[in-house]
Amino acid sequence: SKTGDKRTAVADATAHTFTAYINDKPVHTWPATLGDTRFPSARGYLVLMEKQRKAHFVAASIGLKPGDPANYGELDVEYATRLTPSGEFIHQATDTALPYLGQINVSHGCIGLGPDGASWVFDNMTTGDVVQIINTQGDYANFDDGFGDWNIPWAQYANS
Repeated sequence: SKTGDKRTAVADATAHTFTAYINDKPVHTWPATLGDTRFPSARGYLVLMEKQRKAHFVAASIGLKPGDPANYGELDVEYATRLTPSGEFIHQATDTALPYLGQINVSHGCIGLGPDGASWVFDNMTTGDVVQIINTQGDYANFDDGFGDWNIPWAQYANS
């Protein structure tokens, strides 16, 4: 058996872009929306965990209560690729978020893409591929919130 191509991506919360790389060469850049000021996307490296062609999101699962202006109730999304067990995904932006792609961050921490970008990630990237999120106000995901310990400095990791 042979090792496949290296597939990575960089999501930039300031430029509002998502760039996919194959073997370190950029192959696509799409406009994106990331987490807003209240729910900034995690920074650093996140590892793709699982994919769901259609996913059902429930605002209560991230602690949002009725009456909170950020509460979106329940939502179905397309092309969902999980980044953390706590609920960060790459997915097709909702119809209401599509106009903001490339303009402003409006999500609850997820990376929202248009149908072309979200379906490309879903079809071409897989478990274990790495996404780096830059220029976000968010903190690193907890070391146990996802696959891999990419954000722990080696000296610290080696001693744990």
